[in-house]
This record gives sequence, C-alpha cells and structure tokens, in this order.
Amino acid sequence: MRGERPVKKLQCDVVVVGCGISGLYAALKLPRSCQVILIAKGDIETCDSMLAQGGIAVMRDEDDYESYFEDTLRAGHYENRRESVDIMIRNSRSCINDLISYGVRFDRDPRGDLLYTREGAHSHARILYHEDITGREITETLLLQCRAAHNVSIYENTEMVDLLDEVGADEKRVCTGVSCLQRNGEKLEIFSRFTILATGGIGGSFERSTNYPILTGDGCRIAAAHGVLVEQMDYIQIHPTTLYLLNSKFERFTDELQPRDVVAKAILAEMEREGTEYVWLSFENVMPQIIHTHFKHIYEYCLSRGYDITKEPIPVVPAQHYFMGGIHVDSNSETTMPRLFAVGETSCTGVHGRNRLASNSLLECLVFARRAAEKIIADHTREQRPRVDPSTLSVVMDRHIRASLEEDMPAGDISTDSVIPDRRQARVELLCKEDGVIAGMAIFVRTFKILDPTTVVTPLVSDGDRIRKGQMLASIEGDVRTLLSGERTALNYLQHMSGVATYTRMMVDILKEAGSSARLVDTRKTTPGMRIFDKMAVRIGGGGNHRHNLSDAVLLKDNHIEAAGGVSAAVMAAKHRCSFMAKIEVECEDLNMVREAVEAGADVIMLDNMSHAQMKEAISIVGGRALTEISGNVTRENVEYIADLGVDFISSGALTHSCGILDMSMKNLQVLG
Repeated sequence: MRGERPVKKLQCDVVVVGCGISGLYAALKLPRSCQVILIAKGDIETCDSMLAQGGIAVMRDEDDYESYFEDTLRAGHYENRRESVDIMIRNSRSCINDLISYGVRFDRDPRGDLLYTREGAHSHARILYHEDITGREITETLLLQCRAAHNVSIYENTEMVDLLDEVGADEKRVCTGVSCLQRNGEKLEIFSRFTILATGGIGGSFERSTNYPILTGDGCRIAAAHGVLVEQMDYIQIHPTTLYLLNSKFERFTDELQPRDVVAKAILAEMEREGTEYVWLSFENVMPQIIHTHFKHIYEYCLSRGYDITKEPIPVVPAQHYFMGGIHVDSNSETTMPRLFAVGETSCTGVHGRNRLASNSLLECLVFARRAAEKIIADHTREQRPRVDPSTLSVVMDRHIRASLEEDMPAGDISTDSVIPDRRQARVELLCKEDGVIAGMAIFVRTFKILDPTTVVTPLVSDGDRIRKGQMLASIEGDVRTLLSGERTALNYLQHMSGVATYTRMMVDILKEAGSSARLVDTRKTTPGMRIFDKMAVRIGGGGNHRHNLSDAVLLKDNHIEAAGGVSAAVMAAKHRCSFMAKIEVECEDLNMVREAVEAGADVIMLDNMSHAQMKEAISIVGGRALTEISGNVTRENVEYIADLGVDFISSGALTHSCGILDMSMKNLQVLG
C-alpha cells in the first residue's frame, strides 16, 4: 500500500513484553552476553508493580514453612498447584537477598534488622516492606539496574499486537518473537530466540479497578489466539480495602483480617443491605506514628482529597484488584508453545488458586521470572553445543572453511573490492526459498566469523527445525564487504547440509509412519572432503551414521570374501587380526552367504540387493543371532516397501549423494551507515 511505513525488524536473544517487576527481574537474571529487548505498552512507569503498597512475603525461617504453605492454600480455597506454592516459598529468601543486593531499601529497625509486618489471612508477620510503596521501591531499583545493563534495550510506548511463530520440529508452532506497534505509528517485528510475556493483569477491562487502565489482558488474548493454553480465566480477586471496616452507622460488620475475597463479599453484602455505594474505612485503632510511617503515602494522598485518616474514616468500595488465572505455565514459566514464557500476573502458575494471599504477588513474580531466565539459559546453552565434538569443530571445520574461502577468492573479491573499497556496516536477512529441515547453522555462522570476528549472526532457528518457504532464518550484521564475500561459501555449506537433513527427515518420517523401528543410517558415499559435514547433517535430520571411515569397523564385501577364499575364511581372518572391540559385518548377496556368515559368528549381516521375499527368509535364518541391515539402492521412493521386514538398520547412500540442496538466499541488504 502506497504511503504505508515499512516494518522495522529487530533481532535479539530474548524479548520481554512488559516492564513490571517480573519482566525487569527476568531481564536481569539473564547473562550479560544475552541481548535483551524490553518493551512497555505505555511509559516505563505505567505498570501495576509500581502500585503495590503492602509489601512482599517471605519465609522467615524453616519453622515458618508449614504455616506459610497452609496460609497460601487456605486463602486459595485449596485449589492451588501445590508444587508451585512449594517452589515459591522455598525460593523466597534468595529472591529477597537478590533485591537487597540490587539496592532495594526494606524498612529496618534501629539495629539494622529487617522489619516484618502481618497482613490479612497471614498467620504470622512475614511481610517485608518499604514504607507503603514497596512495589515502587522494588520496580524503580530493578529499572535502574536494567538501564545500566549494556545488553538490555528498552522501548517505551510500544504495544505488542501479535506473536510471531513458525512451524518447528514435530510440526509444532514455535514462538520466534513479537509484532509491535509504536505510538508514533511505526511497526516493529522483533525476532528472538525466546519470548517472555510479562504483560500484567486485566484491570483496564473493569469499571472499578486498582490497576492501570492500560492493562487489558493483551498477553492472554494474543497467546490464546495462537492456541496457547490459558486457564482459570474467571479467577479474579476483588480488593475490599482492609483494616477497620464500618457501615453507614460506623459499626464494624466483618473481620477485616479474613482473606480478601471473603471481606469483599461481606462489603458488597453490607452495601446491598444498606443501599449505599460505599462503606467506611477507619484507622481509629492505628497509632498516628504508624500512619505517618507505614502508611505515609496513603495518608498524604487522602489528605490531598480532603480526608485526614488520623481523625476520620474514608469511603471505600471493592474493586477488581488481581487476576489469578492466565496463560498456563509449567514450573519453569514455559507456556504450551515452545520458546514462549509467561511471568507475573499474565501467567497462571497455580500458586494462588481461587484467591491470592496478600503480598504473594510480588514474590511470585520474582521467583517464576527467575525460573524462566534459568530455563532459557539452560536451553540456550544446550542449543549452542556443537553437533560434533569441540576438537573436530575447531580443527576440521575451520581448516575446511578457510580452504573453501581461499578456493572462492584466491586473490580477493574483486567485484566487492572495486565497488565498496571502504568499511560500511550493513544488515542482511537469510531467507528460505522452500520447505525443509535446517542443518549447518554453526558452519554458516563460523564462515562469517573467520572472515571478520566482529560480524554478528543472529540465528532465528536451530539445527533440526522444520522451516518453511519464505521464513527468515537469521540476520547477519557486519562489514558489507564481509557479507558479500562470504555469502556464497556460507550458503554452500548451509544449503548442502540442509538438503541432506531434509532428505533424511523425509525417509525417517516414512519409516515412522509405516511402523518400522529400523534405524536409518548413511554410507561412505559422500563428497570427498565433506564427510564430516554430510554425516553431521544426517544426524540432524534424524538418521544415524554407519562407518565414518575404513578404520571404524570391519565390513567384508564381495571382493574381500573372494580374495579371502569365502565367507567363513574372511570372518575367521578378521577375528584373528582385529581387536575384539571391532564389529564384523558381512555383505551377503544370497541366502547361502547369510547362513555361512551367521555360523562364522559375524556381528552384523548386511542383506544387499535382495528381493523382499529373500530378505524376509534371510531374517528368519539369522534368527536374532546377529544384527541385520538392508542395503542397496534404498531411496525415499522405495524405503516404505521394506519397512515391514523388522531389520535393525536400513542404510542408504542416497542420503548424501542424491539429496540435492535446500534453496536459500541472503536478501534485503541494508547499509546502516
């Protein structure tokens, strides 16, 4: 459409949607090597965490565990997820210690010891606080830490409008980031390896709420539209406003220290009975000194509205306060969509059950935000592990890549050098032009790193992921000369290996659908010099490796047998000369050879180019005395016809010599300066 702004695309390791306590803490718990983008729907201070007044609960000591656990269950009507409650309580003290190390100023006595208070439905005093603005104190402290972190970028007035996802392994949708709209009308697509939703509650949908109007349940709504599981969407807490509650005659009509839902119901019932629009909140039995310290900001606000709470009650009415349901997450805050996490009020950890215990919200935010970060770190570390051992990567891969680059530009890249003689920073996108399975991303990345270590490659998929035509697979940013000179070599590796992995996955899927338990393996029919990459791609595609080379195992083929004087003689000679650790496999072309090989004690019997009926009889002859393998012109077109034979292995040279490439290209190059 003419005049429409282009979509700006960003890349990062983790995008966090929401800048409340849970989002900020998750960002801080990620390693500094992890590039994080934080987005806020409004300005950075418009988050409910800023409004939390009472405090944050913590298990005081081991003796406090059982009563704290029971208080939480009782408040939640025993509908809590007990595992989550245990995790929250057990991790409470370490999270508090984190906050203190960041600089949060909890109130202390003259000796410097932490002060604890008690709130409704708690059996003991276990609430830490900072005056009556605990949430603001914690949020502002974490925000200062995030602003100081060089790996964290913050985008305000940026609203998430959708999730980005792609089909990954096992045909599951995998989250790849978020689509956003900024207040100035600019559209953003933020591609990330992991996404954390910390979008807060739903108060903006209610006439009366303690939440900011901007909080309208965006995370739940958008996640549900993508098939992500949500639960307990009707579990909404109404805040009664506690302490001494009086009716229109200034009579106390309920025990204000009961759970919030109980008190709220009592208030609503009293309002209906009396026909009034509010009840009165009295501070009569609270000492003025406590009001001026613990309720300092509440006192000042009420005074500005014409009420002196040290002398008179104030009108209060129940309002929507907290949302206990939300996006279903496991104990690590991961949703039902891979790579998508949810923390804070938008998530449903099951901690609260039907009704939240006072001061558990901030604690839940911290504990499960940290667990999300820890899970991301674990997954990220696992994904970064090479598919072959480190020595092979550092020696074989680098040596091979350097030789390939030298082959492609023995005297430099005269096309690029003549047009772009000076260094210029640029970004380009890696796009897939057909469906398939990705393999060789580490080699793709390493190619550019060898040319220029400052090049930044941000993969959006991992080896083994199913990819679709038109999908963006990575972004590459660096010197434009590096991007142009390394493009062909890097793509050659990636396209070839992805072609092998794609062909392998097709055959693996065919065998699986046919009900076969046979392991698909490759052969030594590989491109000279490319074997380590070919066999790596087969494994990524779901297959296995036969011999890597002639030194791996004994495979007696027709010429070996002819030269040795027969099957038995060849097997006996191999047993005599080889280590007992070496497997001995015999290639058999007829049933007589099968009988002789089994009797001679071969470890593996290869059935080479036999008919279906012959192979079936051969397997019966072997009778489990050796492993069996089918070989000989096995392709994706005919593999299903041998799937029912019950062999241990099916080997196919086609995996590496007839697979073709998976077409990809580097497009949309932008010079940045």
